Amino acid sequence: MNDGGVDGHGRVYSCAEEFWEHVQAQRGRQDASDEQQGEWYKAAVQYWDCQAATNNGVLGGFGQVNPSDIMDSRKFLMKGLMPRIQEAKEQGRSLVAADCGAGIGRVTGSLLLHYFDQVDLVEPSGHLLETAKRNLVESKPANIPPTHRAVNFYQTGLEAFQPEQGRYDCLWIQWAIMYLTDEDAVQFFRRCASAMRPQGVIFLKENVCDNGFIVDSDDCSITRSHSYFVELFKKAGVRIAHSALQKNFPKQLFKVRMYALRFD
Repeated sequence: MNDGGVDGHGRVYSCAEEFWEHVQAQRGRQDASDEQQGEWYKAAVQYWDCQAATNNGVLGGFGQVNPSDIMDSRKFLMKGLMPRIQEAKEQGRSLVAADCGAGIGRVTGSLLLHYFDQVDLVEPSGHLLETAKRNLVESKPANIPPTHRAVNFYQTGLEAFQPEQGRYDCLWIQWAIMYLTDEDAVQFFRRCASAMRPQGVIFLKENVCDNGFIVDSDDCSITRSHSYFVELFKKAGVRIAHSALQKNFPKQLFKVRMYALRFD
């Protein structure tokens, strides 16, 4: 991660390593300790605990992008997993997914439950996760196959999530890796290796900037460039099967890139 970046206070960094060192120093520590890492994540959860548990709230005031987001996500999911989904139906085998950074269950209800028999939700904000339970269990979304259901609701960040070994055909991670430090992102992907069933796919959908990185100090998130992500993937031992840009989002927003990732 040799390209430079900038944080929300206008401070410029020559490389990502310099930024993470600055974060550690701000916390009064000179090592990447559990205490320092916890402070970084605590600030992000506090931010989301204060946001409305609605589509508009979890989409940063741009609730109108929800239909375009789900439409392009569905196309991307089908490109990566359609043969597997068809094969599972023919063999009568259940498919299992995890929605990582699930929020209020927006993606689970609008997309994942249409194709997967079971979906686990992973979300650190308690009030968002409680809304997801109401949305998906107490009032099940329309047009979902009757046997498909949300199963587990894990209130935890991805930095601490320990996925069950061999459980998942699909991990859907959207606007969530942006809250992880580089080290924790790499470790998370490595833990996912043992959680995936054979030929399973990780789908990552994140904001991207043109070069380097941009930090949002309000919610403690980091927007990485495509080249930055490529380096992270190499460190984690995952390869890009295919990638595409989200279409039809407002021009004032970051570009959003989708990745289908597999383990070598």
